[in-house]
Amino acid sequence: MRSFTHRRRHRAAALATVAALAATGVLSGASGATADDAGPWPGTEGRVLNDGGTLVNPATGTLTQVPNVGSYAAWAPDGSRLISSAGQISSVRGNGTGKVTLPWATGVRSSASYEDLTFWWGGRYVVFSTGGQLVYGPSDASWAPRPLLTTAQEPASVCDSEPTVNPKGLLAFERRTANCTTAPGVYVYDGTTVKRVLADAEQPSYSPDGTKLAFVRKDADGNTQVFTAKADGTDVKQLTTGPRWYANPSWSPTGKRILFEAHTSQFSDDVRTAEYVDLATGTLTPVMNASQSSFVNNPSWEPLRKNTTARVWGSDAYATNIASSRWTWNTLGKSVPGLMNAKSAVLVNRDDAAYSLTAPALAGKKVGPVLMTPKTGLSSAVKTELKRTLKKGKTVYLVGGTSILTGTVASQLKTLGYVPKRLSGADRYATSVAVAKSVSTAPKYVFLAGGTETRAALSAAAAAGADGGASAGSVVLTNGNKLTASVKSYLNSLNPDKTMVITVGAAAKYALTHSSFSRWPSTYYYYPLSGKTDAAISVAIAKFWWTAPGQTAVAYSGAWRDGVSGAAAFNVFGPLLWTSRPALSAEVNSYLLRESASTDFTVAFGGGVTATSLNSAGASMSAGKAYFQYRPYYNGVVPTATQAATAFAQRTDGGEAATTLQRSGPVGADPHLGDLRTLQRQ
Repeated sequence: MRSFTHRRRHRAAALATVAALAATGVLSGASGATADDAGPWPGTEGRVLNDGGTLVNPATGTLTQVPNVGSYAAWAPDGSRLISSAGQISSVRGNGTGKVTLPWATGVRSSASYEDLTFWWGGRYVVFSTGGQLVYGPSDASWAPRPLLTTAQEPASVCDSEPTVNPKGLLAFERRTANCTTAPGVYVYDGTTVKRVLADAEQPSYSPDGTKLAFVRKDADGNTQVFTAKADGTDVKQLTTGPRWYANPSWSPTGKRILFEAHTSQFSDDVRTAEYVDLATGTLTPVMNASQSSFVNNPSWEPLRKNTTARVWGSDAYATNIASSRWTWNTLGKSVPGLMNAKSAVLVNRDDAAYSLTAPALAGKKVGPVLMTPKTGLSSAVKTELKRTLKKGKTVYLVGGTSILTGTVASQLKTLGYVPKRLSGADRYATSVAVAKSVSTAPKYVFLAGGTETRAALSAAAAAGADGGASAGSVVLTNGNKLTASVKSYLNSLNPDKTMVITVGAAAKYALTHSSFSRWPSTYYYYPLSGKTDAAISVAIAKFWWTAPGQTAVAYSGAWRDGVSGAAAFNVFGPLLWTSRPALSAEVNSYLLRESASTDFTVAFGGGVTATSLNSAGASMSAGKAYFQYRPYYNGVVPTATQAATAFAQRTDGGEAATTLQRSGPVGADPHLGDLRTLQRQ
């Protein structure tokens, strides 16, 4: 089973990963009769979904049909996608478009049917049951689902089903033991252990805040009733009574009501309705009338929540660079929730793109900002930022020789109390090798990108630094479609059976495959990434390197400096995407639509990304244009409400504290090797 280490490192001030929005198209703009507008979290109640894609408006009884929705339908936590099973598992947008089909599960006991679907970890994963076994896989279909539990945790003698998750990643489920013959109980998996919390209980459902469970249990008369308990199984309370049978409880997004099926009997041909109970009053309210009862199956409320777009920028590209550092790194002696502590810094020539391309990968490994300074010395802004973020005695890396950053830069660093360390070679290519060696002497992966293909190289550098201090790879540069002697020698020193070689773009692919390496075997594998535009290349890297990211960065392809700032500030959080202007590039828009179940935050670096593009990104990652909010970070902090209201003429609430950052934690690299693994013969 894959480790959850990266997925579970949530930053303290991050918005709850489940907070987001509602559905687009036919679903947008309609709220329930008793909707509570509780803000981004816990959320607002929308329409009620039933299996097969039937929606009902509780206020009017009006039915709406969403195409391409099968059985066991479930909402993404932000309402942006619906997932269901019709043979294979697939998800669609709220209007039935944008279908994403998950691969068939591997390594499972049986895949006769996929049931009991739910999203996990803020929409990054899908959990379901098949053949009495719990299975999970990424919501963006980037790799095939696989068993969730080990054989020791889930022996063949048990049957597990009905998974439900809470915002902290706990997963509760129904289990029957003794070859599936015993009465069911509710068990909880915390990522390590499995523990029973409720006996004689089935069909569990976590409350939106994760503190309670709803479940079904038979009463003294043998009728199934709805109960609640604390998440640890204590404080059990019965909510329903009487001769009817209740099934499939599901909490409202507000946490104030529980929705369920109400049956007149235990038989399949009974009369059933969808009803909810108000937890404050105990009042039962029908959602559908009797004529609509045939549509009632596995009902759930549409969650209406808002995602976030943002912009980090300054008065020019150099001020944007400082802003991105302030947005990411703590001030010495302070610990602001959501910010990180710098352990080093990386300096680049602010007017030389060629020697800046690998810096984000280095900064990811060394854990610090990338700062742009003039060739001849430290700018006052860079001096101030270094003193703000970095303790004296720490290392500051200089990328390039004295013709790129003069000796004066190193001398000024010493005067400030830092230890300068220069990484350089005879040219940009040899310098990229020096940077790569500083990142790791035994790399697990190396990206190969064109030395003049700035955007491709920067997106690759963001990916290479994605594991932060644990990163084990970097970017080395080609001279067009050729390898220089220094880069060829470096690659020749590696073992392609142990180091993934990833080419970015056609020129890099040609350079690798038309070179011979004396120390390499006669055949080897490599991983080619391609795309016809800067946006397409960045999306290809994102798809390859990240599984269902929670956040993305975007920069204008005509502003390489903004890309350096974005790649350095964002690499452990998600991909750097490039867009043209004035409209958002089609490839980026498609990517955000595909990743909308998990992505709840997109930030633009610099002023080059238009308001139109950023609004398009917000609508694509969320449920539509009404379900995201804009947050400006001018100079790296939130302006006052008045400033925020006019910033880029975009939507904003302006009411957040200046230190609040709305993004989730580091996710780390998760390369998807199978589809791109290519055999090459020397």
